[in-house]
Amino acid sequence: MSLLRGMLLALLACLFIYPLERLLSLPFFVPSPGGIDSHAYLNSLGLAVLVGLIVAPLGALFAHALEVLKGRAVLALGFALWVLFLAPGYVLTTGWLVIFTSPVARNSAFGHAFLDVGGLIFLYCLKALPFAAFVARATFAQASSSLAEAAIVLGVIPWRRRLLALRLALPAIAASFTIAAIETIQEFGIPATLGVTTKFPIITYAIYQRLNTTPTDFAGAAALCWWLILTAGLLAVMQLSVQARHQAALTHGRARRNPPRDCAASETMLFGGSAALLWLLGVAAPMLALIDTALSGDISATDMLDSVPRSLGYGMLAASLALALGVIVLKLKAGRARWFPALLQVLLSANMAVPGLILGAGYVIAFNNDFLPLYGTVLLLIIAYTAAALPIAIRLMGTAIGQLDKKLDEAARIFALPSFVRLIDIEAALLAKPGLYAWLLVTASVMYELPISELLYVPGATPLGVAIVSADMMAEYGQAARLALLGLLSLGVLAAVLSVALNFVTRQQPETEAVP
Repeated sequence: MSLLRGMLLALLACLFIYPLERLLSLPFFVPSPGGIDSHAYLNSLGLAVLVGLIVAPLGALFAHALEVLKGRAVLALGFALWVLFLAPGYVLTTGWLVIFTSPVARNSAFGHAFLDVGGLIFLYCLKALPFAAFVARATFAQASSSLAEAAIVLGVIPWRRRLLALRLALPAIAASFTIAAIETIQEFGIPATLGVTTKFPIITYAIYQRLNTTPTDFAGAAALCWWLILTAGLLAVMQLSVQARHQAALTHGRARRNPPRDCAASETMLFGGSAALLWLLGVAAPMLALIDTALSGDISATDMLDSVPRSLGYGMLAASLALALGVIVLKLKAGRARWFPALLQVLLSANMAVPGLILGAGYVIAFNNDFLPLYGTVLLLIIAYTAAALPIAIRLMGTAIGQLDKKLDEAARIFALPSFVRLIDIEAALLAKPGLYAWLLVTASVMYELPISELLYVPGATPLGVAIVSADMMAEYGQAARLALLGLLSLGVLAAVLSVALNFVTRQQPETEAVP
């Protein structure tokens, strides 16, 4: 067992630590021929802080509503957040660009603002809001009504009770601000699609340009990657300091929570209106624009249609590898060895701390040599997809595996069931449904993945994300819309077919009456 753990850690180190070490060590040994321009970093940092300040209170407010309220307005709000969370940022950007192909919309005040920095802020907020709400929700899930009830019993005046509620919300707001700022500063698809980086440089696109121009400036790209990582680390430290200072306010109320209550009239208006705005601005407007432009023009002239099945195949293969490796990691993690979970957490945290753009850049450097000549092959692209999806797969499957009762395995051993039977008839049957959902989610994320695809795809085998963004850059929005919608349709068909097949396989057989 120790040998298996060691081999697994060596594999994970080769996937994560080795590429990052090769990339991030370059600035210490190789000078950048183009120098380091701080404008892109400062612009991105300013946008990240601004988006965090906008999104953090909204995310905390929505998270609190999702935890303590019930009703149609809250359900609509939660569903809208999930749709925005799953929708690729560059697909939403494409939809809005289609809207502004109309001269009336483009020449309006909103159009001028959107096609400049205002569009970045708007789209960043749309994509960061679900992250902020879901992270803050975990904080509110720990609190109960004990302190508020005690304040009422003790006769604390209303404005003091509101200050108490604000103090309880500070860890959630800090978590929302941190995740919103990190997601914003690491976002690549939105600025690459919106096309404002020439007049307003963004650090992620600056990294991509240094890696995608001739001569390639690996050292300069690595230095900019250091700025991204250090900024994310600084934001995380700030969040932890706020949580450490105010977490004591939550320690008294973890034992009991009131059930969700119905929304009051004012709450229904507030959260129903918020849900309507998110559905309108984040989903309906860009998606309807994509559908309209996709159905117009010559549909048969659409290029790069092969990118849809290609990326779907990439996603299915990478998701299968990531989930299989994730299950192996979780099984080995359940042992008694304490060093293995600690080292595993370090490796996974190292992967989650860096965006896909940096991981892809590391793969370019680490596997573009005579020792490991994998650069320019589909194999390296699949490996990078799998490595990027592994932390998500482990978190998704970890919850499901953690809910398995250990007594099931003990009972199977008592009845001397073979290992293969225990694996198939017990664990696989119980994990089939959550495993399918996790597999579909990872497949979708890989299918629409952009930065790794941009850096590692094989010429002549264009992935879907690269095809969509390339069409956007050529202002071929009809083609981009058709590719995006065909990808969504293929994912929907795949999910429907697999769900029906799973329900058919796992449905309970009707009991037959015994014949006397």
